[in-house]
Amino acid sequence: MLNNKRLLVIVIISFLLSTTIFSQNTALHFDSLATHVQTTYPGISGGTQARTIEAWIKTTSNFNPSNGGKQGVIADYGSFVTGGRFTFNILWSNAIRLEVGGNGLSGTIAVNDGNWHHVAVVYDPSATNKYSLYVDSVLDVAGNLSVTTNIGSVVDFRIGKRIDGAGGFRGEIDEVRFYNYARTLAQVGSERNDEYCTLPAGLTAYYKFNEGIAGGINTGNTTAINYAGNQDGTLIGFLLTGSTRNYSTGPALTPGLSKSINSISTCRTFTSPSGKVFSATGIYYDTLVNSVSCDSMVKYDITVTSSIITQTISDSGCISYTTQLGNVITSSGTYYDTLSTSVGCDSLIAYNLVITSIDDSVRKNGIQLISMDTWASHQWIDCNQGNTPISGATTRNYTPNYTGDYACIVTKGNCSDTTDCVNVIRNTSSIVEVNKATASIFPNPANDFIKVTSNSNIVSVEIMDVTGKVILVNTSNNSNIDITTIPSGAYITRIITNNGIVNSKFIKE
Repeated sequence: MLNNKRLLVIVIISFLLSTTIFSQNTALHFDSLATHVQTTYPGISGGTQARTIEAWIKTTSNFNPSNGGKQGVIADYGSFVTGGRFTFNILWSNAIRLEVGGNGLSGTIAVNDGNWHHVAVVYDPSATNKYSLYVDSVLDVAGNLSVTTNIGSVVDFRIGKRIDGAGGFRGEIDEVRFYNYARTLAQVGSERNDEYCTLPAGLTAYYKFNEGIAGGINTGNTTAINYAGNQDGTLIGFLLTGSTRNYSTGPALTPGLSKSINSISTCRTFTSPSGKVFSATGIYYDTLVNSVSCDSMVKYDITVTSSIITQTISDSGCISYTTQLGNVITSSGTYYDTLSTSVGCDSLIAYNLVITSIDDSVRKNGIQLISMDTWASHQWIDCNQGNTPISGATTRNYTPNYTGDYACIVTKGNCSDTTDCVNVIRNTSSIVEVNKATASIFPNPANDFIKVTSNSNIVSVEIMDVTGKVILVNTSNNSNIDITTIPSGAYITRIITNNGIVNSKFIKE
């Protein structure tokens, strides 16, 4: 779809970037052999596929050899052998001409009157007249060549000079289009005055030369964008300042889509205005919809710079660790603080942390209190007596003798934490002595299982090693306890009943 409104889109990005700013309706001024645009578009090779090249040109130079003029090439590509190049140029009678190397077809309409002219060459291998030349939507000439067309692929599509370096154009060129089909007179005529808003099928190269400002300082704009693909062109020999060999005012065309190139250096990620996130070095494309329904296509040449680690800290923490920037870390591992710098890349502080976690919960089993941290050391305290440590209450389990509130100081290495206070209600009239409960273990020594029996109801059985560390807890009603998972050695069994606690030793063979 073509658009009949002017469009100027400026993309502003708050990163370290170099942006090609596009304007509308500018052209390029070429100066003989000093200037040309070399693209990476290969064109169409051979001679079996149709093709069309169109451009706007403006010149007052003499190109007619009969009057001392020299050839002026609009566009060329291929191999410099007979039939191997596709050279669209101005020559005899200062009219347009198509050459394939060894033969050519010349028009008759002079185009060097200082006005803008739309010119086109169409090659249709299936037509009776395979070549047609158009000027301002008028068929100038149609015919055939005596040399077989077999375009090579040595030199990519070039604008303003022949592929061997001769035939430099003298004047202005704009809106160069390459199609992979034979355009009709109606197609050439109906679309020549408009820049495309939506690219049509078959348009394989499209150089609008809208990257600069007419007569301005454009020394940073050395790329001719291909709106129809990735094969951009490089401006060679242009001054890019002043009135010659620079961007100039182009023909009065209806503006269409826009395209820009952004060279971006960033750390880790870049987010485009449309919300796309790019995290690796490479070439990326994004499309924005502008106010007149034409696309604004943006090409991003992104370089992602790795963040630099400026400091490494190895440390430990109890339960949590707070970094220099206030980030709280609760588990062991490697973490980073990011410091933004004036050059746009981040510097990092690396933290290699060991976090000691403590389970500060307590399970209540009747009047018995059990710390849930198996691997810590313990000190039970009386919350009602100013958190006074209870003498001898240094195991994981504690059964208070009196009603009150109790907590446990749980310690691992240099880290300690105190559990919440837990209330225990005990009727002193029902206190029983430990010797009221009896218990036995069979067999002893044992291999796979031990059977625990008591004259009282068994609440739980804890098996501890000789250091007092609890390695197995059985709270089920099954008195047969599986000991296959513990190694051979001597163990203490703490048998807790409703009438007291019985400690007993046994041997695991």
